[in-house]
Amino acid sequence: MHANAQLLLYNRMLPGDFLHYGYFDDPATRPEEVSFNAVHRAQLRYAEKLLERIDRPGQPVLDAGSGMGGMLDLLRTAGCEVTGLTPDRFQVEYIGRNHPGIPVLHCRFEDMLADVAPHWFRGHFGTVIHSESIQYMQPRGVFAVMREILAPGGTWIVADYFRDGGAGDGQPAAEGPRPAPRERSGWRLDRFRTQLADNEFEITHETDITANVLPTLGFAHLLASRIGLPAVDFAVDKLRAKRPALHYVVENVAERVRAAARKSTAVVDPAGFAAHKRYLLMTIRRTDR
Repeated sequence: MHANAQLLLYNRMLPGDFLHYGYFDDPATRPEEVSFNAVHRAQLRYAEKLLERIDRPGQPVLDAGSGMGGMLDLLRTAGCEVTGLTPDRFQVEYIGRNHPGIPVLHCRFEDMLADVAPHWFRGHFGTVIHSESIQYMQPRGVFAVMREILAPGGTWIVADYFRDGGAGDGQPAAEGPRPAPRERSGWRLDRFRTQLADNEFEITHETDITANVLPTLGFAHLLASRIGLPAVDFAVDKLRAKRPALHYVVENVAERVRAAARKSTAVVDPAGFAAHKRYLLMTIRRTDR
């Protein structure tokens, strides 16, 4: 129920069924200048950037980590033979209701050849897209599957953030903002490059779009700082004033809620993100084909 409620919340806040950060053409856009409509436009622009990297539109496309299906719908509209993949059953159900007719594999990407008949997808996909999804996957499993499902000459599109060394990675902390509490999310960029070479893949195109995703983070941080955190404090303080006995009972819970809210706000701090992560758009191909 929690996951389903979260999907409904995203759907009410932003149209288009996207879950990614979006792409602002003007990286200097200030958080106060961003609106929900601006974020939606940025998400469409981001999707367009991915579509531009597809050079074999006549071959099947796999969107590995389909979220709410926004990218799937755009790919279908562009004339692609598209398949989605997500391990989340709520997302599968949502896509089935809101984007009917698009096949969606209900499994982890790393398990798709074990959970689905392997011979169906060997060398099948001309394009595989990982858009803000590879960060949740296990490297060994990802490369094992990619070597099997990508067609000869096919394109692997990766759009995601990577850890770029620094504190938390066994290296000295750099000057500047302290790492956010979840700094260890995302793959290490240097290790990803090494793993690509070890598995006979090469990057044929790479664009650093870190600056272009920061306005969305700035907007989220602004909302959390000026609305989210004050709202939590207000609710706790009001409970203390109106129902002191009840507040005493739930005081520890209230403090945990406050701590969780502060932690979530720190995670979307654009300065901390830019100091320790790089958001890259890559086109990757096999070197042995």
